[in-house]
Amino acid sequence: MLDREVHALCPTCSKSIKGKIYVKEEKVFLEKECPEHGIITDLLSSDSAMWLDRMSLLDHVYPNPCSVEKCKTGIFRCRDHVARKSPLAFIEITTRCNMKCPVCYADAESKGKDMPLGHIDRILDKIVEEDPKTHVILIGGEPTIHKDFFEILGKIRAKGLMKRAFIATNAITLADREFAKKVHEAGIKKFFLAFDGTDREACKKIRGSYISYDSLRKALRNIRENGKAWIIASITAVKDLNVEDIPKAIEFAMDNADIVRRIMISPEVYCGRIDRKDDLSSSRLTGDCVETYLRKELDVKAATVSLSFIFALLQPLKSMGFLDPESWMAAVPSPFCGNMGFVWQDKENRFHSLIDLFVRDADTNVYGLGRDINRLADQIARARSRFTGGLLGRLAWRTAVYTYYLPRYLFLLLGRMNKKGVFGALGSLFRAGFSLKKFKAGFFGKRRMEIVYLLGSDRYNYIWDKMPYCLTQHYRIHPRTDEVVKIPGCFVFAFREELES
Repeated sequence: MLDREVHALCPTCSKSIKGKIYVKEEKVFLEKECPEHGIITDLLSSDSAMWLDRMSLLDHVYPNPCSVEKCKTGIFRCRDHVARKSPLAFIEITTRCNMKCPVCYADAESKGKDMPLGHIDRILDKIVEEDPKTHVILIGGEPTIHKDFFEILGKIRAKGLMKRAFIATNAITLADREFAKKVHEAGIKKFFLAFDGTDREACKKIRGSYISYDSLRKALRNIRENGKAWIIASITAVKDLNVEDIPKAIEFAMDNADIVRRIMISPEVYCGRIDRKDDLSSSRLTGDCVETYLRKELDVKAATVSLSFIFALLQPLKSMGFLDPESWMAAVPSPFCGNMGFVWQDKENRFHSLIDLFVRDADTNVYGLGRDINRLADQIARARSRFTGGLLGRLAWRTAVYTYYLPRYLFLLLGRMNKKGVFGALGSLFRAGFSLKKFKAGFFGKRRMEIVYLLGSDRYNYIWDKMPYCLTQHYRIHPRTDEVVKIPGCFVFAFREELES
């Protein structure tokens, strides 16, 4: 049985309160009690065994000095949050939108407002100064309807950030050939496109009209005509509407794999347009629910794994000095956050998973490997602290790394790996002349796709303890001090009202 106390908040008054996570009837719940508004119970996982296995990595997440008491009045200034590098930097350039989706977390519509061009310029300068290797993602509302949209793209290009720049869009404007061409010529080759599946009626219920469903398909045609592109198809998963369509959505993405490289699945959050829910235990769609369904429908042992596991594999490399400690790859995300995986279809249309390929009995073994890797990383870090004394100390440490710790790390990986899959992949790589492009085409074929779950937070399921480990950052202008501030991503969903004021 699990009995863990976490820092949460009341969804009504936003006060910081204690929450208790517990298992009941093979499900995992979050229960919290506000002195004014009573008990609130939310569903965290529909599969307690899967959740507990993943959460076993939580006790090996490296301590972060952040606390609720430290940050609740100064989130914008907490260096433990904002000093980190991040793979994703979001800029909400407008709250205006050309749609009014029932599921919108931002409650965006035509009455919103554009961020002034001067503010965006200052934010871009801050990114260049602090984190120039991040991916800049323009979001809204609908970013492409910002009155200065193409001027913004010009500034991104001038500051050297265009190579990693994305726009997150509902694809309505990109359905117009001339507009899509103009975006391409401005330098944008990367997109998050709203794509909620292949069921047209379900998509209408999610978006409020057919226009986004139809526009996505036209936008794909236009983007392909313009040349090379890299697209993330973004699915808002809504219980009883489009979850059962996700396997078909993956196949649709594979049909367009020349430009669509990733499916991102975001379970619906209860904020913005849906800001109140009374039946959380029955209505909440969790990442484990999606993972369980995909394992069954795709007939794989594990479609995705927690980002914590992927980053755990990197921790020994960080401890041994092979990873830059200032790089975002050296971060440690919380197992409360998202998952990632890779699947492909063979000539008989059977699905395969990269996790199954490399990890033996991935459904029961993958997080055991993560725990072992974390323990080894701790041992390496403790050993490294004893090697001091200038040049001789550094030489002794390098000798220990190459003769003892690196071999231990590699043998640990080999001991848990699916050797048939690993050696099959290595043989294919050898036959491809060690060309990764030829290897991917020959081994995985053309029908392959990355899958990511992005597990957002709202006021009901918000857990403060995961925030210091968030890998995404949102840049804004502080409404009172007028300074550029950087905010952990999971803070944005639950605290939009506070951020506006």
